Order: sequence, then structure tokens, then C-alpha cells
Amino acid sequence: MALSHYQLLSHCTDDQLRRICERRKLPVPQYCGDGDDGRMRLLKTMVFHLEENRHLTNALADLDGACLKALKLFLGDGMEPAGRVLQELADLGLLLPRPGGWGVAERVADALADFDDAAFSFQAEVEVRLDAPKPYSFALSLSSILLRCLGGIRVLKGGLPAKKELGQILRGNALISEEKDATLLFALLHRLGLLWSREGRVDTLLPAVMAQSPRWVAERAFAKLLEDDLKLWNMPPAEDRHFLMQHLLERKGQILSIQPFLSFLQTLHPLDAERTRTVFLPFLGRMGILVMDSALEHVSLTTHGEALAHEYLLRDHRGTEAHWAPLCIHQPLVIQPTLELLTPMLQNPHRLLGLAQLSEVETMDAMVTCRIGADTLIRALDAGVSLDEIRDRLNDGSSFLPQPLKQLLGDLERRLGEVEVEQGVRLVRARTSQLAEELKLRPELASLSLRSISETVLEANGPGNAFALLKQAGFLPKPGRFLPVSVDGDESLYLWALACLAFIDDKGMNHHLDPVRQMIQGALQRVQNEDPNLYQEILRRVPMLHLGGGAQAADETQRILEYASRFNLITEITYMPLAAHRSQLRRVTPQAIEGEHLRAFCHLHQEEMTFRLSRIIGVRLLNEKGWTPVNSASHAG
Repeated sequence: MALSHYQLLSHCTDDQLRRICERRKLPVPQYCGDGDDGRMRLLKTMVFHLEENRHLTNALADLDGACLKALKLFLGDGMEPAGRVLQELADLGLLLPRPGGWGVAERVADALADFDDAAFSFQAEVEVRLDAPKPYSFALSLSSILLRCLGGIRVLKGGLPAKKELGQILRGNALISEEKDATLLFALLHRLGLLWSREGRVDTLLPAVMAQSPRWVAERAFAKLLEDDLKLWNMPPAEDRHFLMQHLLERKGQILSIQPFLSFLQTLHPLDAERTRTVFLPFLGRMGILVMDSALEHVSLTTHGEALAHEYLLRDHRGTEAHWAPLCIHQPLVIQPTLELLTPMLQNPHRLLGLAQLSEVETMDAMVTCRIGADTLIRALDAGVSLDEIRDRLNDGSSFLPQPLKQLLGDLERRLGEVEVEQGVRLVRARTSQLAEELKLRPELASLSLRSISETVLEANGPGNAFALLKQAGFLPKPGRFLPVSVDGDESLYLWALACLAFIDDKGMNHHLDPVRQMIQGALQRVQNEDPNLYQEILRRVPMLHLGGGAQAADETQRILEYASRFNLITEITYMPLAAHRSQLRRVTPQAIEGEHLRAFCHLHQEEMTFRLSRIIGVRLLNEKGWTPVNSASHAG
């Protein structure tokens, strides 16, 4: 006769009960050692958790093949297991003592009867040899897409790269070998907002990438992989992908036979086993999330897959920090006299993107190979990277700048700013009077109708774009900056932000923007007068900007506050005081972040105050110098 859990547990010693609770991670009630009443409370608690369906199913599924077969054989033929198997089953509470021998609780027997032998034989034998895993392959493959898109690639109407550009993504890329993998990773990054579309081309939106931690890209792309509709790639439904990763995480460290394992999962969920086996699992294997054998019959979760699944399924960000340490370091950089740049692929992707801004990426494998030239450095200067920043990225304390590169940088430094364009007043300033005379005579600049104001200053009276025409004529104008302060150095992005604010204002969504409306419209008017192409680009991008609200990410808030404190800038914070029912706008000068608090000078109360970081909903950097004790003392005096 089958006995209940309570009846069988009653025959266990206190030590046996304690081992079962430890192995099955069961909660132990207080005062369980207080005589018979305490023991009864413990038994009832154990019965409640041991008979819970999910807990019981997972306990059985986590067993290795030998233990499962021994338990099934005991139920069928009464043959008691021995040695290690007996001890393992007893410690897990699946085999419990009874008068005259051992017994299996009725609920355990019912759970075993629900599955056939094949469903319980998915644990592989120890001698199965799996292929060597590819460390961090998923994260590095995503980085390779961002690096390839840095200069922009052409896309089709469906939003995916054209055939030629797919070849560009795959060329010299040892991390991705199949076109369908490249397009899938491209789609995941695009849906995250890290790739920017315009006029049939897509490029990497660097400010969006740099605003997040290096691990964020891989973790959010993995979430998209499990959540999004991927019918275009013949992937199984999202619920199947999520369900599979959940069970793989529960069996981390185990080698599983694919076919029996999928048969077992089908008893729990209507899984599309064929597409999972032929499409999803091979993709996870190519991405280094899973590792498989040469016959594609066995599978196991890699440490990279464990970290991604652990973060996504358990929402435990801190528990996986150690795994992402290699993506937070700067590896050594070697620059050859041929201006070829070599650095390991496994490092901080932000650093790789910064280097790729200055060069052309040629190959990506264990090492990244780039090539620097005058054209690549001029392109970086046009993107707003200063010469000092270029030197800092190339000479980070561990690399030696070869003489040809020093000469190239020196030549650019001499030429940069030989002409300077004052965008607001349509003036062109030359370094020498001889150069000013040459500018007036150059046929490429005829449309500007340059007229001398002084020996080195010329006035542009024609309709042409002075900055663009000077560059086309082979000069290197000093890059103009529309705003004196910016967090990411991308002035165009700030203009698009201004256009976005104007869009909100025009739609009547926020009447509080009246004080800044004239400034915004004035900036846009100047852009329209000086660079009609940029103005049209802004108009095209405004509808694409995300206008949704929501709290600002905590790490982004902290980065802006740290930036403001470092450069003594005023910020406008949206703060929720403890006793208030609505948020308040405060103008503050951040001084320092101390633990969970921000110490700042509050311009409303005219004194230093502390603000809890968790109550700062959002923060906006203002282009104003902040308060300092020195300024305050001099002002008071």
C-alpha cells in the first residue's frame, strides 16, 4: 500500500529531516526543535513543499539517469537501490524509510507514472565529449555588428542589410559565419535602438551604446532573443524559447541528450520540438550560449549561457557580475609602423568602438585588426572627436606611438583650424593673410562670394555651405560646436533633441516649454540658414525620436550627476520628496555622490543638501556653471 509523505517522514530521524531540507532547499519553521509540536510543524511544512507539483517535477528531472532508473525499478519490481544511489535518493527525500525497508511517497509514485522511461533518460553518460565552448561568443558577435555598422551600411525596405552589406559584416569576421545569424543579431540590436536608420542606411548610434554598461547590450539582446517575434528566422515561438532556457538553467552543469530532453519538456509544455532542435539549439550553439557534441545529440549550458539566463530569468544582476569582468577591462594595444592596430577582441566594447571611430576595422577574431589613415582620422575629427581625444585613445599608457603615426597626427594638428568658420555670423577666418587671399581665388569657393573684412577674416555672402565647401577644397576647418557643453560630444544629437522638444511644444503636450521655445526655434532657424541638408535631416528624424516618458535609468542618472560634479555644472533634477505626493523640479549643483545619496547645493534653498538617489526620477544637464564654495565666498564678499 502506498504511503503519504507525512507517514514516511514520521520514520525519519532528525538528521535525515535536516539533510532533506538542505538538499531540497525547504524552509524550516521556527521552534521546530521544541518537542513533538515543533517536529509536527516541521513535518507539515515539509509535506506542503515536497508535494508541490513544480518542486517535485524539478527534483525528479534534476536526477541523473542512474538514480531515475533505480527509482523507477524500485517502484516496478521492488528492487532496492544500494550504495551512492540509495544515499542520494534518501537525502533528497525521494526514497524514505518505512518499517522493514524503504518506501516511495504516493505523490512521488504518481509523478513518476506520468512519464515514460524515455522522458527520464535525457541525462547523458559521463563519457560524452562536447565541443570546446566559444567564450563570450554572443556578446562578442553583437559587438562585431556594432563595429561593422559604425560607418553605416545600406539596408533594404524590410530593414535588414542588403546582400553586399551582409558580405561586409561577415568579411574578416570569425565570430559570425552565417548570414541568417548576422541578420538576426542585426535585428536584435536595431530593436534595442542601438542602430540608427536614415535614408536607407543604418549606423551605430554611439551615444546610445556608450550610455549603457558593456554587459547591458548582450543581456538586453538576449531578452529580445527570447521575447520577440522571430518568425522570419523560422524560430520556435517565444514561449518555447523562454521555456527551454528556463529548464536549461535549472539543469546547468548537466549534459543532456537532446531528443529525450525535448520529449520530457513536451510533457510539460506543447513545445515545437522540431524547430527547437533544428533551428534554435544550433543558433545558441553558434553563439556560445550552449555547447554540443559533434553528432548534435547532446547539449549543455555554457558559463556565458548561464550568466545570460540567470540575469534574464532570475533578475539577479549582482549574481553574475564576476562573469562580465573581462568586458570591463582595456586590453593592450599594439600599433605597427604600418599604422596597423592590434588589440584583443575580448575587452570593453566601448573601447573597441572608440578605436574603430579612428580607423577601418579589417578582421575580428581573437584579435581585432584595424588600419589607421589620414582619411579615418579626418572622419573622426568630423564626428566631433578632438585631436587630444584621438591621442588619448591611441596612447593609453600601454602603447607606443610609432613615428609615422606621430607625423600624421602632427600634420593634422598643423592643418586643423587653418580656416575657421563662424557659423552664427557667416565669417571665415584664415590663419594667414596669404591663405585668406587664396580662399577668395579658389574656384571651388566661388559660390560663397567671399569678401575681405580684414587681412585674415572673410565674409561669406553667397548661399553655399562654407564648412562643407572648404572641406571639399582640401582644407581642414576647425569643427564647429553648436553647444559649448555636451555629455557625448555629438552635437547633431543635441540638435535633434532640440527639434524633439519643439515637436512636443508644437503638439501642445507640454505648455511648460514656453520659456525655451524661442531658443529652440532660433537654433533650428540658424541650422536651416547655414546647413539646409542638416535641417532636413533633423526634420526626418524628429518622428523617429522616442517621446515616451518613464523614469530615467539609475545608472544614467548617476553618470550625469558625476559628470556635473566633475565639471561644476548645474543640473535640473526631478525629485520625489519623502512626504510629497508629486515630484518637484530642483536646480542643484552636484558636489559628490556618497553611497546612496547625492550631496549638492540646492539653488531653491540656497544651501547644501543631500538627496536620496532612489528618489531622483530624472536629471537634465544644464549649460550653466554651478555653485562652488569659492564662488560663493567671493560673491558674498
